[in-house]
Amino acid sequence: MRRARCASCSTRSCGERARGMDKLLTVVVPAYNVERYLDQCLGSFVECPAREELEVLVIDDGATDGSLEIAQRYRFQHPDLFRVFHKENGGHGSVINFGVDEARGAYVKVVDGDDWVDGAALAGLIEVLALGDADVVASDYHCVEDGSYRLLDHRHAAADPSHYGRVCGFDVVADEEIMKIHSLTYRTSILRDNGVRFAEGCFYEDAQFAIFPLPFCQTVRYDDNVVYQYRLGRAGQSVDITSLVARRAEHERILESLFALSDEQAGADAGHRAYLDRAIAYFVQNQYQIYLARGLGGGSFAEMRAFDRRLRAEQRGVYDAVGKRSIWLIRKTGYAAFPLGVAAYRAREALRGLRRR
Repeated sequence: MRRARCASCSTRSCGERARGMDKLLTVVVPAYNVERYLDQCLGSFVECPAREELEVLVIDDGATDGSLEIAQRYRFQHPDLFRVFHKENGGHGSVINFGVDEARGAYVKVVDGDDWVDGAALAGLIEVLALGDADVVASDYHCVEDGSYRLLDHRHAAADPSHYGRVCGFDVVADEEIMKIHSLTYRTSILRDNGVRFAEGCFYEDAQFAIFPLPFCQTVRYDDNVVYQYRLGRAGQSVDITSLVARRAEHERILESLFALSDEQAGADAGHRAYLDRAIAYFVQNQYQIYLARGLGGGSFAEMRAFDRRLRAEQRGVYDAVGKRSIWLIRKTGYAAFPLGVAAYRAREALRGLRRR
């Protein structure tokens, strides 16, 4: 892989260099009690052929295990690549905020300490970033099963293959795949210059990371480098439905922040507006999953009905963009199909459990 560099001094990446950004890419690695996985994570950056254009900020968020010691070892062995910080525990969002403030790269990406990257693909992404022609780069990523390392899914950044290698405006992005945190690399100045901050002391702020900066972005480049290797199946992950139910108040807090953004962007252009509705709807669907997982007791049905009616009245674009068939059926039957939805959800989860054995 050839060294990534700016094609000419007229690129926006060179402009970022003039503002004191001496790397092309900063990767922020939140490290909270991930000593079991952190060696694999940090070692994957060492394998990147374009590491002279890369810095990795390992941010220990008040870990109580050996995460900080592992990070310090990598900093000692590779001082040109790693910077290590220790802070009091403030949650995933606080680490991202801290990392953006410290970044020296023209672009910034987040890779959790229990995940890892493909070094060659990361070098490919850095070559793309050297073009400096997009506010956001959306890359493919893999979902990998914890323990077995079995490939569970190849998540494509673009549904339309012709969009790869292109810089697209939101008239195109509006109909494309919903971008997730694992896929995203932002121009650092987009976050800094617009004061974009993420919720602290709270789970599920990855939804904010995937949405909050977008009103300030005009261009997205789709990239087929499979950079991020996302570990699934680890006990206690926030995406696990048991965790979602237990932390539903935090999930609702994040949804409220997305609804507030939606209100602020009521006058956005058609492309941005359409994408925001679809992206927020994607995360809203988890709220319905929480209601179904809680079952028929505990007021879940009444809460779901009130939430759905409020969504229809106050966020009609988001309401219409919710695409799950189970939710459509519940609505179509005047909520009478809610018990059927609960039964179907439990059957599906039981089947998943059998497949994991």
